[in-house]
Amino acid sequence: MTKRKPIGVFIGHGNSTNGSWDCGCVYKKYTEAQLMKPITGACVQYLRGSGVDVITDWPSNSINMVKQVQKSNQKACRIHVAFHCDYKDSPSGTLPLYTSTNGKRLAKLMNKHVMNEVGIKTRGIGYRTDLYELNATDMPACIFECGSIKADLKVMRKKADAFGKGAAKGICEYLGIKFTGKKG
Repeated sequence: MTKRKPIGVFIGHGNSTNGSWDCGCVYKKYTEAQLMKPITGACVQYLRGSGVDVITDWPSNSINMVKQVQKSNQKACRIHVAFHCDYKDSPSGTLPLYTSTNGKRLAKLMNKHVMNEVGIKTRGIGYRTDLYELNATDMPACIFECGSIKADLKVMRKKADAFGKGAAKGICEYLGIKFTGKKG
């Protein structure tokens, strides 16, 4: 049996290439990186529990998007996913971003399952050609905007496991792998 290629799943933001900390957007005492860490962690654990080989920066969050993309490309990952949240003045709802046909399919599947698990609304999916994480990867990619840091703060804090579980279900469906619901 041939070993499957790994996938890349990363926490949005982290240490910049110059070593400084990039927390992403901020609202009150909450940062994007802080909020995305447990969501990413749950996703990674559910994927590993379903037998998926995952390349990640969780739990350390010690690299930024440039290094994350390099890692996915170097490991020849099947997909690249990064969890983010939108700035404080954005409306409520998820907004997965993509640039390729397969990235669009991945974004739709993740969004469908996150909405079902979390009970959050969506702003749809967004085609973007100006974002590094979508353009610099050698594989289909999705930047999963989990919601607005202000409008969806409570749901991101309280339902991090459900976000991760939904995202993992969508990724498993995309990969054609049975989702077990177990954490590994």
